[in-house]
Amino acid sequence: MPRFAHIFEAAEDTLSEYYRAIAERNIDHLMSLWIDEEFVTCVCADGAYLYGLSAIRQGMAEKLEAAPVTIEPLEIHVYNSLSTVVYAITEAHRTPNPDQLPTLVFTTCVMILERGAWRIAHIHESRMPDAVASAFSARLSHHHGTLH
Repeated sequence: MPRFAHIFEAAEDTLSEYYRAIAERNIDHLMSLWIDEEFVTCVCADGAYLYGLSAIRQGMAEKLEAAPVTIEPLEIHVYNSLSTVVYAITEAHRTPNPDQLPTLVFTTCVMILERGAWRIAHIHESRMPDAVASAFSARLSHHHGTLH
């Protein structure tokens, strides 16, 4: 396997750790995955715009405390170069309530290779419109089973 292929596997590890930190509501681990720069941004599915590490820490801590969620990636597309990876992901955001249907979200996650480690520089989430979510769910259940 070419050497660069191992580098991109590490970016996948960072994405997996992001999902784990969200599920565990571990804000310290979550923040350790972000690049140590003040230009970082996060646009949340509810429209909140968080700019800078302290705003992201505070905003994410408040969101995870108010509404715990687990995120299941349903479809992932990856675009990469030697120092940047962009993930375009369709996600199911699930609450602890098993009777509540998941919210489907389009997410873009940009990671930068910093000193040998992949770090998150930007996340942008957009709630999937209901008509699109229904069509996506129908396509997914036809191929893989239902979302509930």
